This record gives sequence, C-alpha cells and structure tokens, in this order.
Amino acid sequence: MISDAHFHLKQLLEVSPEQADFIKENNFYGMCSCRTLEEVEFVENFIAKNPETVQKLKISFGIHPQAPDEKELKTLEKLVFENRIAAVGEIGLDRFNEEFAKTFDLQKKLFVIQLEIAKKAGLPVILHIRKAIQEVFEQIQTLKELKKVIFHSFSGTAEEAGSILNHGVNACFSFGNALLNGHKKAIETVRSLPAERILTETDAPYQPKKGDPFSKLLDLVEIMDKINEIRGCDSSAFVSSLEPLSLTAAPLLQGSQDMKAGLGGSTEKQSEGSMKNRHDEGKQ
Repeated sequence: MISDAHFHLKQLLEVSPEQADFIKENNFYGMCSCRTLEEVEFVENFIAKNPETVQKLKISFGIHPQAPDEKELKTLEKLVFENRIAAVGEIGLDRFNEEFAKTFDLQKKLFVIQLEIAKKAGLPVILHIRKAIQEVFEQIQTLKELKKVIFHSFSGTAEEAGSILNHGVNACFSFGNALLNGHKKAIETVRSLPAERILTETDAPYQPKKGDPFSKLLDLVEIMDKINEIRGCDSSAFVSSLEPLSLTAAPLLQGSQDMKAGLGGSTEKQSEGSMKNRHDEGKQ
C-alpha cells in the first residue's frame, strides 16, 4: 500500500486530472484535506462516481489557521454530526509572517474550540503548526485526551517531537517533499522518531520537489525510499518494524519497494504556474 496522510484532492485534480487514475489503479490510501464545504462535496462526489475509491479516500475538514473564520464552526459541527469526516483538520496555529500573525488571537480561539469538538466526537486531529510550538504545549492536556494527533508536514525539531510524545500525546508526524528537498530538521526528526510514529504525505499539489511545478501522489514512492535511506534500512526492514497506524482502518505508511514496478496512473500534467507559491511554502 502507498499512503498519503494529507493531500488536497480538488486542487490536485485541477492541475493534474490524471492523478485520479493513480488513485483508482493503485493500492492507495489517502486523507483528503478540505477547508470548505465545497471541497468536502467535491471529494464526496468523486467517491460516488468512482466507487472503487470508497475504501481508499477519507475526508478531513477544519478551519485553517491562515483563513480563520468563526462562522465555519457551524460547518464543522454539521459535518461531524452527519458523520461525513474521518478527522478534524487541518487546524492549528501559524505566525509564519506578519499577515498570519495579525490573526493569531483568533487562530488560538478557533484552535481550542476545534480541539474540543474533535475530543467530544472521538475524532483524530490534523495539525498545521508554524512558529507556534509553545502554544501547542499550552494545549498538551487536551492533546493527550484526543484519539490521535497528526502533525502535518512537521516543521519542529526532533527534540520537540520527542517531548510531545513524552507528554503522553498519541501523536504521529507526517513528512513529504521537505525530505527530498533536504530540510535538515525534517531529516533529523525522521531519523530519531520511532518508526510507528512516522507518516508520509504529499500535501499535493502544494510543497513540490525542487524544480517541479506541483507535488503529485507518485512522489510518495521517493518519500518512502528517502525515509528508509535516512533510517538506514531497506524497505522490508522498515515495514517489519511498524505497528499498523491509521486514522480509520488502513495503514498510513508502508514500504515502497514493491510499488515501483507496478504503479499505474503515473503520468503528470505540467502546470503553467508553480504550486510553490502556496501558503505552505517554507513550511519546514
């Protein structure tokens, strides 16, 4: 299985429609991150039109810290009540630049509220955290009470990741093309974390490899190989050390060695505009 803990289906298919073939033709499992009701409905319609993807795709929804809108809490509560999402996220805190820092108080308010919604619903959370790790530790007690906490595109240090785990949080940390782009903190964290706490992601179509206009699902194969290289093990050794981790029933990280020969749907459409200019640039 090849797994993506965090990607954006609607935006990905807008720049590369043939990524749909990759999902349908491969042993793939992914969490589709949505920040609007329209995006949720897009994923639901995609699954309805492609029933072979019912067990492959799950939906998460949350109020993104870069677009904090208190009115969207009603949307989240509705989706939770109707059992339409498998996780709350991406939610979190972001003061990467002056623009985001201006809304930080509102971000914190919505972050706390959404954590409580997830706790009451028994749902995992997917976190987007940039330059706000101290505020994460301020919520450590609530995080300990959650089913699972996924740190999407984790940009902290190995010591911070270890401290989160040592506080008793059932946390996993997902990594993507930052590893291929040589981000030192991400590499060191992957080297030091227990294998069962590592997840793979693309954030597709955002956060591409250097030189690529956008990220794609096939990048996961290289990402998994890079994790094995960093940890000094081959694919089979790495998989054998894993406990199955999941947001629902399917594992979110397994080896890539057996995927290379048989991957379908790997063609890519080149976009005129690079996805590097998205809000997550420089996340690591």
